[in-house]
Amino acid sequence: MLEIFTYSFMIKALLASTLAAVLSAVVGSFTVLRNLSTMGAAIAHASLAGALIAFFFGIEPTIGAAILSVLFALMAAYSGEMGGEKMDIVLGVTFGFSAAIAALMLSLTREYTVVAYSYLIGEVLGVTDDELLLLGVFAFSSLTLILLFYKEFKFVTFDREAAEAMGVNTRLFHYLMIMLIAVTTVVELKVVGSILAVVFLVAPAAAALEFSHSLEKMVILSVVFALTSSILGVFISMLYNLPTSPTIGVLAAAVYLLSLIHI
Repeated sequence: MLEIFTYSFMIKALLASTLAAVLSAVVGSFTVLRNLSTMGAAIAHASLAGALIAFFFGIEPTIGAAILSVLFALMAAYSGEMGGEKMDIVLGVTFGFSAAIAALMLSLTREYTVVAYSYLIGEVLGVTDDELLLLGVFAFSSLTLILLFYKEFKFVTFDREAAEAMGVNTRLFHYLMIMLIAVTTVVELKVVGSILAVVFLVAPAAAALEFSHSLEKMVILSVVFALTSSILGVFISMLYNLPTSPTIGVLAAAVYLLSLIHI
């Protein structure tokens, strides 16, 4: 059984799962603390639509997903500055509009339904070298950005008014965080699909919050939970011949549900 993990497709699947897990755990911690889970769900739908549009026109789907996700994310962030109600409206429209685009693209690419379906539910075992490279670039760039400006992100997350009074460009870091959420959903797209992307983004961080009293501890626990869900999901799916991406998503959600009943 263990020899299967020497195959190239399994190595790439584990690498992709690890990249998605670490990035999701870190960005997800800020997402949960800032109550942006709904935005993550809307952006996940946008990433699916972007991937299918790009695929239809012969462009790398990951690039299309990134462009449309960032576009919708910036629109939602801007509307949020205009008032909470406007942001809710934009997110609602994003859900519907993205779903409509995805449905349209699926109908136009019926001969490639399997490929399109892989972005809907994820197909981590089918990650290509090019996709893995792009995921690595997105994940490394995002994590580097968070590391460089960790203090600013933390300050804005816990006390935006005080951060602004101290001279921090809170608007810039707000937009950067929204863009990081968008990039994270793109990285998750091939690993767990658009349906489970928000679960993978939120569940490990939400579970970590139940055991944490500091952002640092929350991030570390979130990474542990996300990595456990990813790696264990790959092993279980191969052992019992289950679809890998949904297995990872179910495990991530199960970790959160178990955290709610901890003593």
